[in-house]
Amino acid sequence: MFLAPFVLAVLVAAQPGSPARDDAPVPPDSAVLRTMPSPPLVEGPPEACAAESDYLAGFDALVRGEDAQAVESLERVQEACPQHPYAPELARLARARLTPGGRLAQETLARPVVSEEGTSRGARASLTIVQTLHGITQGILLCEIAGCDDSRAFVAVSLLGGGAGAAAALLLTQGGLTPGQAAAINSGTVWGFGYGLASISSFDLDGDNALASVMVGAAGFTGLGVLIAEFGNPTAGQVSLTNSGGLWAGVIAGLLMATQDTNETRTFFAIEQVVVGGGLISMALLSRNLDVSRGRMLLIDSGGILGGLTGLSALFLLLGDDANSEVYLVGTATGVVAGLAATAFLTRNFDAPDAPAVTIVPAAMGRHGGMGLAMLGQF
Repeated sequence: MFLAPFVLAVLVAAQPGSPARDDAPVPPDSAVLRTMPSPPLVEGPPEACAAESDYLAGFDALVRGEDAQAVESLERVQEACPQHPYAPELARLARARLTPGGRLAQETLARPVVSEEGTSRGARASLTIVQTLHGITQGILLCEIAGCDDSRAFVAVSLLGGGAGAAAALLLTQGGLTPGQAAAINSGTVWGFGYGLASISSFDLDGDNALASVMVGAAGFTGLGVLIAEFGNPTAGQVSLTNSGGLWAGVIAGLLMATQDTNETRTFFAIEQVVVGGGLISMALLSRNLDVSRGRMLLIDSGGILGGLTGLSALFLLLGDDANSEVYLVGTATGVVAGLAATAFLTRNFDAPDAPAVTIVPAAMGRHGGMGLAMLGQF
């Protein structure tokens, strides 16, 4: 009888029970909890909390591109707070940007899409050709004013003028010439002849005065083109935009003025000179803040021509021969404006780069400094 409780206790203890769960909560006063070691604490100086200011300073320096300063600040953060979650990675990024490959990549990404024009032999050749013709024309006009009676005098003076123009173009551009500079000078010569011829009618000139106006206009505008090329250093696209502004302003004004029943030729050419000058100046000012290529301007000019022909043809198909000439003139002018505007809009991405600027450089990859290749670019 006395052994029964003891045997019963042994049997109960021998019965299989449910396995212990690892995630079962342990009572606070458990002996197991009292025997477990505490988790290791990261040792750090007492002033570790002050590392946050260094981290912010390093981050700001990294954003501004001051990589050396960023490395110094982030290294102080790592010394004061080794367990910081972001400082090691940012420090590694700053060190990578300080390497030659990193600097090359940053320079590539910072490279402008549209580079400045360089000098070319073609620019010197075009300037030489136009200025040779300019010199020949000036020689002929000068000989006409001087009253040359012998044809050999005309030939000699024209050769002398052409040689002077070619020599000036070659000798004064030995240091190189950009296409934009050559276009500015040549455009000045052409506009000078145009203004000189228009001045004959607007100022009612004749005889030697008419010839002198052409000579002075060509020489004066060529000198203006030289000043613009020297101090403005325009691109070929900027010169093309300026020329198109003056050309189409004159065409539209001429078409609209032709609708008036008047024979005032003097007034017509005087207004044309003012309008063309306004178009040249306005587009020249606009080109300073607008990057445009010569190719795009040729397309826009083609759009103006096509628009004018479309406007004229559409009115002729609709109205036939019954309409007045003023209707056709206004329709042509409207078509020119619409064609210029539409082509300018459709070619707005014409000068965009065909491919992104990409650079492949060797770089340290990963946490352990493995070598690899990094590709950086603008997309």
